[in-house]
Amino acid sequence: METHTRLKSWLAAASISQAEMARRLEYDKGNLHRLLNGTLRPTLDLAFRIERETNGAVPASAWAEAA
Repeated sequence: METHTRLKSWLAAASISQAEMARRLEYDKGNLHRLLNGTLRPTLDLAFRIERETNGAVPASAWAEAA
């Protein structure tokens, strides 16, 4: 499973909207939408923030493996 798909699935399972996740990550919701569609890759800092917010369900290392 691609990392952006994993994050999308996690959001659905956790019942968290893209807007709420963007707020939690302190990240632009338009860019988060592009990240979830696979057209944008996260910075290393963002990848680690995603890992923290998902309690490790979407590890930062997964983004590097997908490169």
